[in-house]
Amino acid sequence: MMCPLVPDDLVEEILLELPLKSILRFKTLSKQWRSTLESRSFAERRMNSKKVPKKLKIMAAGDRNLFEGDEEVEMIYLNCDVASRPSLSCDGLLCIPVPGWINILNPSTGEFLRFPSGPDPLIIDSLKHVDARFDVFPGCWTMGFGRDKVSGSYKVVRFLFDSYHYQHCYCEILDVNIGEWRKLSTPPPYYMGYSNKSACVDGSIYWLQVIVSFKILAFDLHTEEFRDVPRPDEVYENSGSGQGQLVNLEDRLALALTYTTRFHWNVKIWTMDAHELTWSVTYSIRLFPKEMCSINMMLWDLPLWFWTRPVAVSKRGNLLFHDNEKRLFKYYPETDEVRVVHRGICVISPFVENLLPLPRISDSVPETRTYGLQYLDHPPRFQKISDFLRRLETPNVLLTTAALALVALVLFS
Repeated sequence: MMCPLVPDDLVEEILLELPLKSILRFKTLSKQWRSTLESRSFAERRMNSKKVPKKLKIMAAGDRNLFEGDEEVEMIYLNCDVASRPSLSCDGLLCIPVPGWINILNPSTGEFLRFPSGPDPLIIDSLKHVDARFDVFPGCWTMGFGRDKVSGSYKVVRFLFDSYHYQHCYCEILDVNIGEWRKLSTPPPYYMGYSNKSACVDGSIYWLQVIVSFKILAFDLHTEEFRDVPRPDEVYENSGSGQGQLVNLEDRLALALTYTTRFHWNVKIWTMDAHELTWSVTYSIRLFPKEMCSINMMLWDLPLWFWTRPVAVSKRGNLLFHDNEKRLFKYYPETDEVRVVHRGICVISPFVENLLPLPRISDSVPETRTYGLQYLDHPPRFQKISDFLRRLETPNVLLTTAALALVALVLFS
């Protein structure tokens, strides 16, 4: 029993209503409370709670002083050396690859796992010089991170085509629960580029082809099989796929394609029905209206390379998205208005609360070590993460009388 005077189910109901900061503190009160608060059932109930936060929370790295404030958005800043590097997210967890290591972080609980990634295969010199306009992972791997919806395990997938012989592909998978890389028996069916981030939706990882033709490739994390995904009918071969981005938007696969007309950039966003494998246009945005362009501006006066990536939809139905110029935008569908919310930041992902603890790696995997949040870079150049999250707790809330009584019983019994 958690408490002799309060039924366990009532205790759990009260804990579900507490802010995240309080839940993390209550873990230390007793082994029984810790067991409950770290259980999968409690974590899933918390994530699926109908209680909607007042503000959408977005994790980012950059200058917080440039945030002008927004009635719908709260920024949470990840302060560490690697925060601005390309990362992948799933269920609130972050996967940040750095040279030699794969870092898995849970910002909600403050836990951090590191896995050695081993030496990168040799590739030709043309792939070693990476354009800053791309999100490229160390070693030019094409990478994915997601959750196996059957086993519940989080997995990292990576593959790399030999840049001289495209038919040769290095393809590996890492189960975070086990901590060991293993080679996949079946490689991707065709060449995939390395400059776009992947998205995980409903147990599958999706990549967008950026070279040769416009294709979407999926990988089922449970069956470990690749499959083709149909593209939207309006998207044709060689339609600027390098400026397209795949994301998980409200648990659906979304494709954002940025394209130009004579005097401005447009952004069109499709979402896919996973059962019917059909696409529909969800947003069509004129990002830079004609009135913002000079009358003599020609197409070549616009940026030569530009992409946008959807982030999340606010409680009021407004779309947040960011671009490769380190800007965060908000789009108002009702008025067709676009405004800049934040400048000079690297948007990481929406902040999704996840109370599940990261797995305790077996002693049979000595190369895998578990650290606290104080370390993130490869030794000997350890960097301390100060003030990991600027703000994690929600605004102060009044506890119910029952909750106050419960806390008092635990503290003074």
